[in-house]
Amino acid sequence: MNKPQFFKTGLQLTTIGLASILAVAIQPSFAVETSPATNTTQPATKKLQEAQAFNDRGVDLAEEGKYKQAIAAFHQAIKIYPSFENAHNNLGLALGSQNKFAEAAAAFKKALAINPQNIETYNNLGIALGSQGNFKEAVSAFNTAIQINPQEPTSHQNLGVAFWSQGRMQDAIASLQTAKHLYTNQNRTEGAQQVEQILQQLRSR
Repeated sequence: MNKPQFFKTGLQLTTIGLASILAVAIQPSFAVETSPATNTTQPATKKLQEAQAFNDRGVDLAEEGKYKQAIAAFHQAIKIYPSFENAHNNLGLALGSQNKFAEAAAAFKKALAINPQNIETYNNLGIALGSQGNFKEAVSAFNTAIQINPQEPTSHQNLGVAFWSQGRMQDAIASLQTAKHLYTNQNRTEGAQQVEQILQQLRSR
C-alpha cells in the first residue's frame, strides 16, 4: 500500500481512495475545520478552538505514522466538542489505517449523523464496511453517495468494486464504465486509467 497523503484544509474533507481490487487500501486525507460556525456562543467557540488544536495535532501525528497517538488526539477533540465532524472523520481514517474497520465505520457513522450530505464520508464508510466483508451495507453507502452527487466518479468506482466483491459482474462493469465516463469527462485522466485497469482485470476472470 502506498504511503497515505495527508492534507490540512478546511475545504477538502476526508476521503479514502480505492486502490486495489478486493484489497481495499486506505489513503486518507485528514482535514482541519478552520472556522467555527457563526452562530456559536463564545464558550462554544472556545471549545471548538480547543478541539481544533487536538485535531490539528492528530493530523501531525498521523503524518508521522504515529496512529495510536493520533487516535488519542482525535478522541480528545471529540470529547471537547462532540459535534466536530472533521474530528470524527479523521478518527475513522486513523482507525482504518490501523485496520480497525469496525471502529472506523462507527466513527464515520457519527460524522454522518452531524452532516448526512457528505459524500466523502459515505465513501469512507462504504470502504470500512467492505473491508469487513459487509458488501451489502457498503453498496448501500456508495449508492447514497451517488444519490447525493451522481457526478462524482469515485462513488461509482467504489460501487463497482463492491459489486464485483459480491459476484455481481454485470452491475460491476456498468458502475465502473460510468465511473470511467465521468472521470474522462472531468479530465481526471489518472482515475479513468485506474478504472480501465480494473475493468481489464474483471473481464479477464
